[in-house]
Amino acid sequence: MKHTILTAAGLIALAACASNDAEGPAPSPAPDGDGGAPLVDAGSIDPTTPDADADAAAERALVCGEAGFCETRIPTDERGLPASLQGVWVVAPNDVWSVSAEGSILHYDGTSWTTAHRDGHPLRSIWATATSVWAGGEGGGLFHRGKTGQWSRVETGRVGTVRSIYGTSDDDVWFAFSDESVSHFDGTKLTNRTVDIPDLRITTVFGGSGSQVYAAGYVDSLTISEETGLFNYLPHVFEVSPTAIVPFNEYMPEIFPGFAPMSGAVIDAPGEERQLFLTGVGGMVEYKISLYMTIDRENMTAFGGLGEGYDGFFFDSNGGPSPPPHLLSVPIWARAWDDIYVPTHVGGIYRWTGTELVGTSLKMGYGFVPRPTLGIHGSSNEAWLVGDGYALKGPTL
Repeated sequence: MKHTILTAAGLIALAACASNDAEGPAPSPAPDGDGGAPLVDAGSIDPTTPDADADAAAERALVCGEAGFCETRIPTDERGLPASLQGVWVVAPNDVWSVSAEGSILHYDGTSWTTAHRDGHPLRSIWATATSVWAGGEGGGLFHRGKTGQWSRVETGRVGTVRSIYGTSDDDVWFAFSDESVSHFDGTKLTNRTVDIPDLRITTVFGGSGSQVYAAGYVDSLTISEETGLFNYLPHVFEVSPTAIVPFNEYMPEIFPGFAPMSGAVIDAPGEERQLFLTGVGGMVEYKISLYMTIDRENMTAFGGLGEGYDGFFFDSNGGPSPPPHLLSVPIWARAWDDIYVPTHVGGIYRWTGTELVGTSLKMGYGFVPRPTLGIHGSSNEAWLVGDGYALKGPTL
């Protein structure tokens, strides 16, 4: 069997097999005394009432940009500034969810954004179905809204940031914390699963149309390799299930040192097995590497590049380290094998067409250049980009 990986801007595409189990309804979370995660009522905000701060910011007309993306008006923080959105998940055109660094969970109903819930800690990740919504963030904060529409806090017993959430159904949801472990919700309880690799940071969980879920991360190191001149980040990718966590390619850390995976997506390629894509960061002090790769379960070969580096991405002007890679976001969204989107850090977006990468500016009509883009997701006919102070709705390119 052929297994392929593509990487661009640290974009990696891997192949894997997965079954296509049908999704079904699941019971809402409930306390469980045997390894479970008891839920604590966290209160809620009436999601039908538009945020008053959003109305206060209504004086400026919203504009559309060169790529066809248009601004939407989002709630503001206590300073009157637009929320800093950290992620986005599209269930339907009238059912879009986002979270903010200010601790809000936001919902878009096809017309406007409202604040559905607030917490005192920054939120970083969001995943949803028509009947279930999960949001996670710093301090181990994890919140769930089930079929009843009420928000509850899930007690994780952990303090690491919930960096990523992905599920195949309401009773099969995975969470990546900012350490060496992932957690799984089976519809009743939350169970932690640790990967036995010293100093591993798992940064993302992701999947595609089937039931197989993947996790990716890296072994943390700020040393420079004398051989390659790159940071010694050692990437790891795993197939995860409630019963096992299996390395996807055990040679990946040896063949591609210097790459720290941050986000992933999976699609089905015609005539090939399921394709897995990763975005991430790496490189030397001066720049971020941008590579294109192929991989199978035993081999990996670099064959191109995205062509964009980020000066000073890792180090500030005083020579000190900037936030480590696990605090950064390199989002990706794959709609099809020949329709994959990777926003850049500074107001642009790349689309992989199956044969080439096409770059498009996201510059808005009045000179606003959205950056950084911290989340991307979409449906068959629209895409959403969110970041620090904006939510852009646009077409697939």
